Amino acid sequence: MKAFEAIGDSIHSINKNPKIWRYPVIASGAAAILLALCGVGDDAKAVGYSPNTNTALLLAVILIALFLKLTTIYYPTRAFYYHKKDIPFDELGLVKESVLGGILAILVAIVYGIIIGIIAIVLLAPAIISYYILGGSAKYLVSAALALPPGLFIFGILVMLIPAYIWTKSFDRGFEVFGMAFSNKKETLILGALILLVTLGFFAAAEGVIFVSSGILRGAAGALVVGLFDGIITGLTNVVSNTTGAAMYEKLQERMEIKERPANLDPDWLASL
Repeated sequence: MKAFEAIGDSIHSINKNPKIWRYPVIASGAAAILLALCGVGDDAKAVGYSPNTNTALLLAVILIALFLKLTTIYYPTRAFYYHKKDIPFDELGLVKESVLGGILAILVAIVYGIIIGIIAIVLLAPAIISYYILGGSAKYLVSAALALPPGLFIFGILVMLIPAYIWTKSFDRGFEVFGMAFSNKKETLILGALILLVTLGFFAAAEGVIFVSSGILRGAAGALVVGLFDGIITGLTNVVSNTTGAAMYEKLQERMEIKERPANLDPDWLASL
């Protein structure tokens, strides 16, 4: 199963090369701390923290946090690419590259998102129709059963889309993911299910940390601790998801190239015919 190979490749690479995960996790943690200390988001609400600070200062800190988050969009996939291709890279240099790279990735995601939206409407149409046609509790069960497979399939596409663009640095090559996904429906669905489980696992861990911390710490100290752990867990989720998506794209690309490769026939065998 290519999906299991992809997540195994991701975890192995992350464990082997800390450059892949170190900056994204630190940046994600720092961004979450800054936002929590500004009173923005659920982390601050969890500990009942609402700072009384100058608006201009708050805005400046929020912008710094968003800047850090921007770089984490691009960095993990590109670091994974350099690692897999045995290309030496400097973390600071890649951070600088990730500024423009993150902006372009967001713009590309908007275009890809329109296509994903159309695909989602088509694939989820049976579930949506059944929800409005059926009555009683049956509509929930039937709709959920009809929505789950296409939902996981769509999520699998989403996991690969932006990593594929960052991996190739090509807007057009990113579109290949749609064709790959429909040619490998089972693998894409399994990928979606795996990353969903990973995401839910990390989310549960983050919620557990927030719940325990909010019961012990309050105010600025609570916001700092909760933001730190939440940001670190979010950063790890981002790294695993993006690198797995990139690894899956590469493996499906290799599969397609093998299928399209002409068969090598032995000239002596042809002559004997």
